Amino acid sequence: MSHSAALSGELVVIGLLASFLGSIVGLGGGFIAIPTLRLVFHLSPALTAGTSLFLVTANVASASFTFLRQGRVDRRLGLLMGVLGIPGSIIGALVLKHLTVRGFDIAYAVILIIFAVDLFRRGTGSGQPNHTPHLPWGKTRIFHDRVSGEDFVYEESMPLAATAGVATGFLSSFFGIGGGILVVPLLLRGFLMPPHIVSATSHFVILLSSPFGLISHGLSGDIDWLYAIPLAIGGLVGAQFGAETARRISSPMLVRTLAVVLLIAATSLITQRID
Repeated sequence: MSHSAALSGELVVIGLLASFLGSIVGLGGGFIAIPTLRLVFHLSPALTAGTSLFLVTANVASASFTFLRQGRVDRRLGLLMGVLGIPGSIIGALVLKHLTVRGFDIAYAVILIIFAVDLFRRGTGSGQPNHTPHLPWGKTRIFHDRVSGEDFVYEESMPLAATAGVATGFLSSFFGIGGGILVVPLLLRGFLMPPHIVSATSHFVILLSSPFGLISHGLSGDIDWLYAIPLAIGGLVGAQFGAETARRISSPMLVRTLAVVLLIAATSLITQRID
């Protein structure tokens, strides 16, 4: 087997695993792909972000199709956040060019630590409050789940969602992670949205904004297609399995294990930058 074929096979598996886990927790899979591209394959920050975002876009496109078919996407909220994320995603790709390699690794390590802490809270059940929050300009939202036939009640704030949408788009293309790291905690804890609707809506938001950041990276030559294509192939498969699995399982152990993996990756990114 040639080196390039072996590399492609490894990347397909990485994309599949990243997208499977990403679909379950409401992310695009970039949170696993980025440390791998930096620590194992040593791609530059710009190539890492652009290549990872290609995986994320393929992942969320695949998973969103399933989520939309299931009727579990809050389309009104998702459309607002996704559309407002478009300018942020373009700006993020441009700003990334002014960040040093050291700055990228440390900044992304901080992002991983924040999300790992969030996952630990989810895994222990301590992150979801049992009362209705009083959000700025918030109002009650009733969402009908076509799959279960249930009506879910949560609170939403359109101004807060709009602000988060812009920030999500920026993070999406700046790091290549899709922005779910911001959307998921907001919907889960701020709006008290049910986890399966959070995952579905988060993917829809990323689907709308990430292609524009991807185009910006592509025009700048910041996508390594040797890595991006096999990652995306694995991502398309993994996203489908993850989207179907997300509505059937809720494993605290899986969430906590994923958090530990993220902390290890964050530590590795920081350690390699200590002179």
